[in-house]
Amino acid sequence: IEDFSLKPRLNSDRGTALLVCASIYDACHYYRLLQNTSFGLYCGIITSYEPNHNAISREPANSDERYKFDTYAHRVLKAGQTTKQYEDEAKRCFIEEPANMKLLIVVGKLLTGFDAPSCTYIYLDNELRDHNLFQAICRTNRLDGDDKDYGHIVDFKELFGQVHEALDVYSSDELDTD
Repeated sequence: IEDFSLKPRLNSDRGTALLVCASIYDACHYYRLLQNTSFGLYCGIITSYEPNHNAISREPANSDERYKFDTYAHRVLKAGQTTKQYEDEAKRCFIEEPANMKLLIVVGKLLTGFDAPSCTYIYLDNELRDHNLFQAICRTNRLDGDDKDYGHIVDFKELFGQVHEALDVYSSDELDTD
């Protein structure tokens, strides 16, 4: 949250960020924590989770599955809104209205093939490797104005020792045969 008031582009409402989590549970937990702040209005969550009341009907109240369901059913989705509708709107806002959707919390989605030039920071709280790590880094390097020369990666998992390994794979002939 502090970065959005201090870091270039993030503090001008032109830049956005992705928080990459290791699990849907973790993403839900981050989402809930952020919703309890004034910054919560500017956060979204994009995961592969699809709330299904029948799937959790026998789960205890304190289970991880119930936590994920309750997060989506009571905090993320509006009445009558599908997960797809929510995600489509969150992605649109992230790309077209960075001042209104500053942070997307993701697990696996949006790390490949998602073109959002406003994405200036990625916070890695997941142990990505090889292709996924390389693609995550590329998400921040789409230029969209004179105020962005490159993106920033905040590495909570100390993954950058593996960046050289991922780059070696991408620059070798291994991709032609593997």
